[in-house]
Amino acid sequence: MTDANNRPFTEKDLDGKVWIVDFIYTNCPAECPRMTSKMHQLEKRTGGQPDLRFLSISVDPDRDTPEALKEFAGRYGGLNERWRFLTGDKTSVHLLAYQTFHVGDVLGKIEHSTKFAVLDKRRTVRGYYSTFSEDEMAQMLTDVDVLANERS
Repeated sequence: MTDANNRPFTEKDLDGKVWIVDFIYTNCPAECPRMTSKMHQLEKRTGGQPDLRFLSISVDPDRDTPEALKEFAGRYGGLNERWRFLTGDKTSVHLLAYQTFHVGDVLGKIEHSTKFAVLDKRRTVRGYYSTFSEDEMAQMLTDVDVLANERS
């Protein structure tokens, strides 16, 4: 995978941090801007948690070049060392979304979840949280605190 600054990103980059992950695309008319805005709110709210990171992965790699992701991220206060935006080839994105995170399918159609996934410091998915539910968002922050205090 490649981030919006054209830097490589591998699974090793996930090690030792708790990650809140979503799948988006920059041409999405409704849910992706809302999810990205919510991610920005979470990123601001948790600024004092050094072991928490944020990851937005494009499900439209044909259009979402690093440059497109950089522009999109900038509109929502993203793109910093705590929040990375990724793209990759269609097969890699499909495998990541469909087989690893179980949140959508990008081969032949753009489909993705409106949930945030949380990864622990060992790259294990520990939960999915609806971006439409304030209760689930609050529970996610509680769960993230617990995970951040676990040993790697």
